[in-house]
Amino acid sequence: MQLDCTGVILAGGKNSRLPGKKKTFHRIGDTTMLEKLCTLFSRVFKENILVVNEPEEFLAPDMLVVTDIIPARCVLAGLHAGLFYASFPYAYVTACDIPFASEAVIRHLVKKTAPGDHVVVPRTEEGLEPLSAVYSRACIPLIESNLEKKIYMIKGFYKKKHVKEVPVSVLKKLDPDMGFTFNVNTPEDLEKAKQLAAEKQTGKHQ
Repeated sequence: MQLDCTGVILAGGKNSRLPGKKKTFHRIGDTTMLEKLCTLFSRVFKENILVVNEPEEFLAPDMLVVTDIIPARCVLAGLHAGLFYASFPYAYVTACDIPFASEAVIRHLVKKTAPGDHVVVPRTEEGLEPLSAVYSRACIPLIESNLEKKIYMIKGFYKKKHVKEVPVSVLKKLDPDMGFTFNVNTPEDLEKAKQLAAEKQTGKHQ
């Protein structure tokens, strides 16, 4: 069942640590990271948005492709654009370099939203995961204020009383290997992701 929520994929990163083609176009298993996320999001959400810097390079069926409204060239500006264009009150936001996004985790986070929540975010043993979280459109003015002040850290606009954290004990029941926290930043990460994907594929056929 598709959720009354917008799915937002941020694909405007600088790619500085993974030279060559944009990281989202690298293949992991049978598909690119972007294709994998698009397939998942099309299944989970009633509306999907892809935030990019160079829209002419992206073809995303059934997705609205947008660019930053505030040209700060940072992840926070991408989050702002995704929320600005979202039709639903809440949006699940992820980076484009997460090859093992968990449908179970996504659905749980969206289900946990309640009136007054600005952010529903996973807390792992490493800390909060702001790029695997649900955001309310009520965050827009807070984000705009921080962008104006050049405060670019995503968690910089979080207000504790409006943030709901989902603990690691719950997350591990939904995604036992916590694969949704793995992102591809370097050539080494890419090779590890390909290896993990191959192992998952082999496991499916055993």
